[in-house]
Amino acid sequence: MKKILLLLLVFVSITQCQKFVFWQNESKDEVSGAVVTFLQGQVTIMNEGKEKFAVLGDVIKPGDRILSKLGKVDLQTYRGEIIRIKENSDVLFRDFAGTTRPNTDIHIWAGNLLVKSVKLKANESLSITSPTMVAGVRGTVFSFELEKGSVPKVKVYEGAVAVAFKTSPKLIELNDGLSKDSYDRLVKTLEENEVVLEPGETLEVNPSLNELVYIINAKMAASSFTKDEIAGFSDVQSGIKKVESPISPQEKAEVETLVSVDPDLIQKQVENKGENNQVSQEIVENIEKEHESKRNVAISNITSNAEKMNLDEEEEIQKHYSVLETIHKSNGEVLSGAVVAQLGDIFIVHSTKGVMQLKVDEIEYVEYKNFKVQTKTKK
Repeated sequence: MKKILLLLLVFVSITQCQKFVFWQNESKDEVSGAVVTFLQGQVTIMNEGKEKFAVLGDVIKPGDRILSKLGKVDLQTYRGEIIRIKENSDVLFRDFAGTTRPNTDIHIWAGNLLVKSVKLKANESLSITSPTMVAGVRGTVFSFELEKGSVPKVKVYEGAVAVAFKTSPKLIELNDGLSKDSYDRLVKTLEENEVVLEPGETLEVNPSLNELVYIINAKMAASSFTKDEIAGFSDVQSGIKKVESPISPQEKAEVETLVSVDPDLIQKQVENKGENNQVSQEIVENIEKEHESKRNVAISNITSNAEKMNLDEEEEIQKHYSVLETIHKSNGEVLSGAVVAQLGDIFIVHSTKGVMQLKVDEIEYVEYKNFKVQTKTKK
């Protein structure tokens, strides 16, 4: 297994280097990329082997990689897609649609993305890939989550997403460790496994087949496996399927916070390429002002919709939000209810005392049973 992982790492490194060189050879006439429109916490951008902390207005280009630990960042692409990269994510932007480039291609090594697409033309595409899966999108809102050592999780909130294993069955060769019948079943499983997810549906993945695809994509010949290792995959007959997963009020609220700014501002910032600092500064100020205005509207709408529910009993709140939390405020006051949404330093809390907007400094910590999410160091 150690040998397999070592070869996998070598392959990934070589592949990244090859792709990176290709991306950097884009024509000077081509304009593509994305702009940081909102930032919370510390996020790192890796570009041409160099690292820097992200700031508002940064232009993300094809080949750039974003690493977030406790931070999160919103990007808006030249074409108009909104991409939220959440905490503990590692994301590589293989390509961005632009003036002459039709595709946006994002690879997630680990973490959680929330993506809002735009309506695409027939020759355009937006795809999210992981080491084992590919999700193709057309005008939709969805999340793509991948924890290290786990299977990908995809959930759709609006529109539809086509999801399939990212491999070719032809990469598997029949050998002594696999019978002809088992081989035929395995190839058929890979060829037929593609699902289209719709709102309120999520992806369910067979971990065994996901592991096999992971190894196949490392370009390792089937003959490199022992008979025992191959036998472990011989009975795999199911791969991926969709299951119902109702959209929670919290998920619906977060989607509303995924706001966009004037596309002209984004396009001007990408086209400027940092060559004119004065122009860039003016654009960034307008991006910040417009994004703040729109997210304030979103927060107000979420608050208003929660108030219309007229829920003021713990049982009612728990039933609606599927959670009951205790919010300990810095002034000693304790609220019982649920955190509906968070954007930046604003929490929307639906409590038995009403729906309210609280700044992070007003909250000591949030408690759910024995689990505590610290939002401020407890004194």
